[in-house]
Amino acid sequence: MDEETLEAYVRALRKSAEYLNKEINPIELKALIRRFIKLNPNADPKAIDWVGVWDPTLTYQEQLEAFQRNYPGYRWREAEEITEEAFEQMKRRKVEEVFETVKELDEESLRELLELIKKELGEVEVTETPQEIQEITPAPTILQETPIPTMTLEVLAKYPLLEEVRQFYEAFSVDDLEKFAEAIKTRVLEALERGEKGILPRKDPMEDLLSFVGARVVCLAIGKPWLVRRWALAEAVRMERYLHTEEENLRRTVLMNLLNFEEADQATLEKIGNEYRYRIRFTDYLQFAKELKGPEWRLVNRMLVKGYVYLTVAEAIRLLRARAYQRLSSTTPKITTRQLPPRLQEVAEDVVKELVKSRAIYEELNPEILEAPWPPCMEAIRRQIADASHRELFCFAAYLINRGYSTEQIIAILSERPDFNERIARYQVEHIAGLRGSRTRYKPPSCQTMKAYGLCIEDGRLCPKGIRNPLQYQKKPKEQPKQTSQTPP
Repeated sequence: MDEETLEAYVRALRKSAEYLNKEINPIELKALIRRFIKLNPNADPKAIDWVGVWDPTLTYQEQLEAFQRNYPGYRWREAEEITEEAFEQMKRRKVEEVFETVKELDEESLRELLELIKKELGEVEVTETPQEIQEITPAPTILQETPIPTMTLEVLAKYPLLEEVRQFYEAFSVDDLEKFAEAIKTRVLEALERGEKGILPRKDPMEDLLSFVGARVVCLAIGKPWLVRRWALAEAVRMERYLHTEEENLRRTVLMNLLNFEEADQATLEKIGNEYRYRIRFTDYLQFAKELKGPEWRLVNRMLVKGYVYLTVAEAIRLLRARAYQRLSSTTPKITTRQLPPRLQEVAEDVVKELVKSRAIYEELNPEILEAPWPPCMEAIRRQIADASHRELFCFAAYLINRGYSTEQIIAILSERPDFNERIARYQVEHIAGLRGSRTRYKPPSCQTMKAYGLCIEDGRLCPKGIRNPLQYQKKPKEQPKQTSQTPP
C-alpha cells in the first residue's frame, strides 16, 4: 500500500468512525497500519477492523496492545530490545559457535583464515596450528533438500482441513466430544461474535482440534444456514491469518496439501516476475475462486501460462481462505440435535438461545421482497446476497432505497451475510441514502453500467426493451392468445 492509498484509506476509516462518535488520530492510525504492513507483508490491512478496535482514550502503546489482543494471529511488535547482559551472552555463544566452526577446518584453511585476520586487524600473530585441530579431517559437504515439516498437533490444530487431521479424528467418536462441551460452546459463540475477525488461538492443541470438529457438529445439528456460514467464515479467516505468519516451508506444504498448488518454475518466473511464486491448474482455480467476486479474480485478469494460473503469496493465501470457507459452509452431512450426546444437546440449546437473541430483530424486519416485479439483475444479487461483492451490494442497496425500503429493512436483508457488521452496514446504507456524508442520494447504476460490471442477466433479453435503469423495470405482459373471429351461421 503506497502512501497515497494509505492516506485515502485512513480518511475513509475516519469517516466510518464518525458514526460511532469516535475521534481517530490519523497520525497514530497511519503509524499502526504502517507497522502492520511492515511486520505482515503478505497480509491485507483491510482485514483488520481498525475502527471497531480503536479506543480514543488509549495511548499509542495501549492501542497497539488492544489490536494485539483482538488479532493475535498477526505480528504487531518488533523483536524485543536486547539488554547489555543479553548482548554479552549472545556474544559469548557466538564466539563458541565460531570456535566450533574453526575446529572443522583443515590445516591449510586455518592458516589462510589466520592470515586474513592478521591482514585485516594488523595485530594478530599467526601461530602454529594446534595439534587437536591438525588431527581433524574436514567432513564432506552434502547438499540436502528442504525437509518436509513435521505435522505436529499444533500444526494440525491450526489447519484442521489437512488430510492428517481426518486420520486423527478416526480415533474418536461423537461421544468423546462431551468432555470438551464447554470449549465447543465457547468456540461457536466466539464465531457468532467475531465473524470476520476470526476464531482466537487456543493453547491446548488437543482441545483445539476436538472443539473444532465439535463446533461443526453442533452448527450442522442446529441447521441454521446463517450460523454455519458465520462459523465457517470465522474458521477460514483464522487459518488465513495463521498462514500469513508461518515459515515458508510450512506455508508451502499447507498450500500444496489443501489447494493442489505447485511452486512456479524459475524459467516462467523470469518472464512474469518473481512475485508469482505459486501456480495452480486453471480448472482448480475456477472451482476455488468462484466465490471471489472482485474483477481481479476473473480468469481473464489473471496471469495464465500454459494452463496454469500464477499467484503471489498473498493471493494464494486468500484463495485458501475461500476454499476453506467453501468446504466448511457446506450443510452436509445432515444431522439433528437428537443424534447428539446429552451434553452437546445442551450446548446446541444454549447456542440457539444466543442465535435467536442476536438474529430475531433482523428476521422480523426482513421483508419478502421478491413479490413485486423485480429486474433479473437484482433478483440474482438477492439470491446470493451472502456472497455478493461490494459492488453488487452497492447496486442492490441503491435499488432498494429508491424502491422505498427503509434503512432497517435493508440492514435486515444484509444481515444474511456471514461477515455482517451492523455498525458498518448501517453507515454504508445511510450514506447511499443521502443521510450521511455528502447527503447525495444514489441511484443504482444504469443498465449499460450493469452490463460493463458483468451484472446484467442474459444481456437484458429478460427485460422490456428501452429501459435504461433497473428502476424502470416492469414485467413483460404475458402474450394473450389471439381471438379468431367467427361469423354466425
